[in-house]
Amino acid sequence: MGARSVALALVTASACAPTQPEHPAPADLAARVAADFEKAVLNDKASYVSLFDFSAVGEYEILLHRYDFNGRMKNLEDDQKAQFAKEDGTPYPVTRERRNVGNFYPILAQRTVGTGGCIAAAPRTHYGQLLGQHFEDLPACTPPKYELLRTDANFWLDHGGVVGIKCAGGSGGIAIVYTEAPNQRGYNLITIYDD
Repeated sequence: MGARSVALALVTASACAPTQPEHPAPADLAARVAADFEKAVLNDKASYVSLFDFSAVGEYEILLHRYDFNGRMKNLEDDQKAQFAKEDGTPYPVTRERRNVGNFYPILAQRTVGTGGCIAAAPRTHYGQLLGQHFEDLPACTPPKYELLRTDANFWLDHGGVVGIKCAGGSGGIAIVYTEAPNQRGYNLITIYDD
């Protein structure tokens, strides 16, 4: 093989080699969630909304209500108690959760991210920390649909967790529940709360 053939082979090989990203993705999933969240929020609302699995959001929210009703939240208002008592474990519909998570874009996501500089940390508030704790057995009188929700939620937590996100360019913070998923990102977001 002559010098010219070697040079051509090297150019061809380097042209076909995958390029390395400028900033390698964080190895830690919680850190990757925070970095992707910042990027999505700075991009636009649709990018932010695309991070969530709304079927899972609907399950998780109904399950949180049951545990809050059972005493996890000590200061529920009477109207919240009445609402949560009527729920039978039927997850909220995807359309409702997409709308609600979308409504959080300006008041939670944009406020927290601001101009960026986000980091992953442990949630700051007690409720934010509770979001990532496993769901213990429910009382026998609980409607049976909740057991499937509890099983799903504990599976998601086993393959993810909760991360607090705080950003140098924003204000306040958020707590996000996430789980690994077989998609291009490698995870889905399940819920978002003020932290």
